[in-house]
Amino acid sequence: MFDQIYNFYPDKMTKAFVAPAVYPAGTVHFKTTDLEERTEPLKVLLCHPEYFDIVDVKNAYMEGQQGLLDKNLALTQWNELKSIYLRLKEEGVVEEVLEIDGAAGCEDMVFCANQTFPWKNGDEKLVVMSKMHHESRRREVPFFETYFTAKGYTPLHLKNATMFEGMGDTIPHPQLKLLYGGYGHRSDTAAYEDLSSLLQVPVITLQLIHPNFYHLDTCFVPLSTTEVMLCKEAFTADGMKVIGDMFSKIYEIPINEAITTFCLNAHVIHNRKNGKKAAIIQKGSTVALKALNETGYTVYETETSEFMKSGGSVFCMKMMCY
Repeated sequence: MFDQIYNFYPDKMTKAFVAPAVYPAGTVHFKTTDLEERTEPLKVLLCHPEYFDIVDVKNAYMEGQQGLLDKNLALTQWNELKSIYLRLKEEGVVEEVLEIDGAAGCEDMVFCANQTFPWKNGDEKLVVMSKMHHESRRREVPFFETYFTAKGYTPLHLKNATMFEGMGDTIPHPQLKLLYGGYGHRSDTAAYEDLSSLLQVPVITLQLIHPNFYHLDTCFVPLSTTEVMLCKEAFTADGMKVIGDMFSKIYEIPINEAITTFCLNAHVIHNRKNGKKAAIIQKGSTVALKALNETGYTVYETETSEFMKSGGSVFCMKMMCY
């Protein structure tokens, strides 16, 4: 396996090249110092919650919530989140705040981290289209394909995967060409074989083993190239080991805090063009809030209680793009 992972640049014999392949936890033999750098997206896409509703049960948080959504309060909370992003634009943390309309019959479309995975290779903007686990959510994907195509992206489609839920399960290592792919609930390992091939990027797969952490973005928040915030109960022992190999500092969040406050669905932004850092997080966390403060983030606490009834918070409600 070592020979498959490493080749060497002909002009940089001290720099290793990590082959674009899938690396399950327990098979990773490279270091972050071997990875190429990448351009971080700094545009924020939000989906208007006009059609947001809770009509069935797709995850543990939705049990007993049908008919209990306060739509007016949800709109107020969404507008507050949008206002935070607009403030971050004024302060130079993000470059632009974009919006896509919701669609009738797509009650979960507001969680726009799930339908796609945008990426950039050189000057080419790519977007991988999701294969949603639930039939009702598959209706959302064509609206995003139309949107991104109009923005100059080349849409890519998975060939072998049966499940893939975009940025909800696929989180890049900060600043580096490496992806972490969660699987076990909403995405399958075949998705990452396709993804690695399409984008020419290595993917470390992480099995998710707790029902409350059905997406990677509910339990795993990279804070920098060397620091990560997570809930260890979400992962296998092999998963925790490879995370420890990739990050020198792990901030462990107690499972009760992670579940009740959705603090690991926070959105952290580090604009490396100007050094500005901001984090948006659901109100009520303590350990996670301390970790964000320690790592130099300006923290914006907001209320997403109506969206938490459906199993999502800040990170789920946005997509970062180019």
